[in-house]
Amino acid sequence: MAAKLTGTQRAALLLMYLEKGAAEKLLLHLTPGELRKIGMAMAEVERFDQQIIETVVADFVRQLHTQSMVPTTGLDYALGPYPEMIDEQRRPRVQSALKRELSQAFVEYIRGRPPRTVSTLLQDEHPQAQAVALLLMGIDNASEVLLHFDEQERFEVAYRMARIEQVPGELADDVEASLWEALEDRGHERWKVVGVDQTASVLGRLKKSVTDDVLERMNKQDEALSDTLRKRMVVFEDLGSLDNKGAQALLKNVERSVLLVALRGTSPELLQLFTGNMSSRAAADLLDEMSIMSPLPKSEVNKAREEVVQMALSLQEEGVIRIATGGGEEML
Repeated sequence: MAAKLTGTQRAALLLMYLEKGAAEKLLLHLTPGELRKIGMAMAEVERFDQQIIETVVADFVRQLHTQSMVPTTGLDYALGPYPEMIDEQRRPRVQSALKRELSQAFVEYIRGRPPRTVSTLLQDEHPQAQAVALLLMGIDNASEVLLHFDEQERFEVAYRMARIEQVPGELADDVEASLWEALEDRGHERWKVVGVDQTASVLGRLKKSVTDDVLERMNKQDEALSDTLRKRMVVFEDLGSLDNKGAQALLKNVERSVLLVALRGTSPELLQLFTGNMSSRAAADLLDEMSIMSPLPKSEVNKAREEVVQMALSLQEEGVIRIATGGGEEML
């Protein structure tokens, strides 16, 4: 049973077993994301017998002993204890130089952040600071971030990058620290929200007159965003509002292979809406084929569902069907 526990579950079990003071000291070394994951794992932990707890604790002690017997790597030593041995006057210069030459911490940190977010933060900085930051974050990171600049800004920052031959260590440290701080959670775990999708869902549930007014105003400021929101206001589950006539019209315009994938894992109600508007033979064949399908990647299912939704939106624009998304308007 202990072998089946994940690393996070083992950590949660160990912390629950330890004395509070010792657990608190361990928690000081964890990131906000790791703390959240362990808290979630604690909530999932049920009662375990003494043997499992003893196994987890024994494994921890054994691993701790093994780690303590392994000397620090040369790289870790050069970046950590070694600079501390140098006198205070020369230490900052040596430490900065070693960090620039040896450390990949900043590159790895930026790799774990969305390129669009990094780009947005950088565009508030001075152009020279932008160029330095892009040079510091590694080639792959910089190329992904640079894609989110507009054409003129991309040219200007690339020009500045190409002209840089040396960067003062103090400036490099300041730029790196500034960007690192801006991307930090500041003590709070960030809530991942897909703003476009969630905003589209909110607008889709307002009265049509209100939604049209919002999108019309937005169109004047950002036409592409307005168009994206309009397309995403309807999600696959909203097709459950179709009447039988609408479902039949949609079935006539969607390829069977696409529908087969789109219905994978959908609600029984939505599945019944579509199969109930097919011939009994066609419905039986569809259900049989679904029952023997191999597991599919979620991305493939979402792609098929988006294709069905786009067809539904086209039919709605033509006046063939009506998709109700909970806008509060009375239907007559």
